[in-house]
Amino acid sequence: MEVSSFILGVLKGAKIDYALSLPCDRIKSLLQQFDSNYKEKHIKLTREEEGLGIAAGLFLGKKRYAMFIQSSGVGNIIGALITLIKTYNIPLPIFVSHRGIYKEKIVPQVLMGETVENIFKACNVPVIKVYDKNSLHLIPSAIDRAFKERIPVAILLSPALFEGEECKNPVFEKERKKVVEVKIEKEIENPDMRRFEALSELLLFLKETDDSKITLFANIGFPAREVYHLKKILNVKNPVFYMLGSLGLVSSIALGYSIATERNVISIDGDGSLLMNTGTIATCAVYGKENFKIFCVDNGTWGSTGDQENFNFSTADVEVVARGMGFKETDCVWERLKLRDKIEWLLNGKRFLQVVVNPGNEKVDTIPLTPEEILEGVKGE
Repeated sequence: MEVSSFILGVLKGAKIDYALSLPCDRIKSLLQQFDSNYKEKHIKLTREEEGLGIAAGLFLGKKRYAMFIQSSGVGNIIGALITLIKTYNIPLPIFVSHRGIYKEKIVPQVLMGETVENIFKACNVPVIKVYDKNSLHLIPSAIDRAFKERIPVAILLSPALFEGEECKNPVFEKERKKVVEVKIEKEIENPDMRRFEALSELLLFLKETDDSKITLFANIGFPAREVYHLKKILNVKNPVFYMLGSLGLVSSIALGYSIATERNVISIDGDGSLLMNTGTIATCAVYGKENFKIFCVDNGTWGSTGDQENFNFSTADVEVVARGMGFKETDCVWERLKLRDKIEWLLNGKRFLQVVVNPGNEKVDTIPLTPEEILEGVKGE
């Protein structure tokens, strides 16, 4: 019995809609089956952590999914595992190619392999060890448990399971070519608004156009707090997912939701969080549909932690990065009078808008909603 085919059959039987993965040499035959069977629903990640974000968005969109990573990358998910997955009680089957335990010659893989089970246990994540074919029957119940109990479950797969499976990589038969055109010239000077004023313009636009088919995803900290405050005082009806943790993942979550639904989705991201998770811009450019947009508030600082200056203040530029990462349509604005027209432009396709603002936060209270209330505010749509 080929284990890759067995696991694929289990996923289909469990009605898994999407497979999220990062590559591992030991399970390459399985990942190739995802390409053949899941096609565009096989979402290839740039980093383990963004997989948790995309999974959260898919859950909000009422889809089922499973993530596949290798053990050396488990350390990259610890923060989001606690501050996103466990905070909002999001189900997540995590299949882990358990390197370091079978015919392993790479020292770091051995060291990480020795600790990966304890890492999951320290995070109170159930661990299911599937090290031989006699244990394969444990996989369906592990997936079922994750979704029934709304918890993460780690399923450790020994490389021995896939030993001898054939895998012909089609990349070697492809002609490599692409056309890249990135030409952006701008001189940003003296923005006349803070984030709060920029968000005011966005929410006022939504209120005046009365388009309730737009869902917002608001970045952690003051951006989410300011959106909550504005939504309340302006009586804006659009559903909003408020981030309570996991800095850097708001666009990943928004992407997952946009893939799962037909609703228009605006990710209210920040220049700092995109510095932290730059690879997800490429993922958004590849998998985002016409209903996906990023409203990137660029204040050049870490706004929720004391406004410490970051590289975007005077050196890096997120619009240029977004264009280089594959977004075909990008724009930039730093004058409030021009922002409304840019918002209207943003809503007409898969687009990235850089909104350059001055540092500073509005004095607003924390969000009084529980994680479950935040979830239901979006899932109910």
